[in-house]
Amino acid sequence: MINRQRSPRLQLKGWPPNRLIAPCRCFTLLQRDGRLIDFLTEDVTPYPDAQLGAAVRSVHESLRQVLDRYLQLEPIIDSEEGQPVTVQRDFDPASIKLVGNVTGQLPLRGSLRHRGWRVKRLNLPSLPEGAGRSVIAPAEVEVT
Repeated sequence: MINRQRSPRLQLKGWPPNRLIAPCRCFTLLQRDGRLIDFLTEDVTPYPDAQLGAAVRSVHESLRQVLDRYLQLEPIIDSEEGQPVTVQRDFDPASIKLVGNVTGQLPLRGSLRHRGWRVKRLNLPSLPEGAGRSVIAPAEVEVT
């Protein structure tokens, strides 16, 4: 027998509840439309590589659709990985991470290891009011 229970009040030390809305919304969409959390929490060690590869292809496609539907990204540096780039004096350290042999004065030259991503457009649906905002995926019960 399942009793009607209310969602426990979410408490994270140092986080005001209103700051949890966006992260919960993102994880909710990734789970609802792409089953990301189910995939990541499942123990995949007993599956053969071929079977796991087929599952990854399906999850990848679903998650890509989630990104396309709700999020438009743009590269921070619009160049191919491996290409030479110059980091200027006024660079934003939140946007560009310097790795490797970081010595000397700016500007610095190096090779682009990853273009980085920035949100260009975000279109997240709203979440239910109340304690349900912390629910990433509701439990499902099939009634027979």
